[in-house]
Amino acid sequence: MALAYLLDTNVISEPLRPVPNKKVLAKLRRYQDRIALPSPVWHELLFGVQRLPLSSKRQLIERYLFEVVEPTMPILPYEEQLLVGMRKSEQD
Repeated sequence: MALAYLLDTNVISEPLRPVPNKKVLAKLRRYQDRIALPSPVWHELLFGVQRLPLSSKRQLIERYLFEVVEPTMPILPYEEQLLVGMRKSEQD
């Protein structure tokens, strides 16, 4: 199935919140095969976790990023993001 949704930092971080929004989690599950992460968002997440002090919170976030997000969600290179945007505008 074709990619349809680029996630931002807030949406990809939602599952880690103390009380995640059930509607956001449901949409993540529903569209899991149609979502991707833009490279700037991935790099923002990595930068943020690297700024945290060594702690169980940091380890939890690192595990989530490298064991859940990275293997299950395409991380689009900068050039591909431009092409997706161009294709979308061509369809409109």
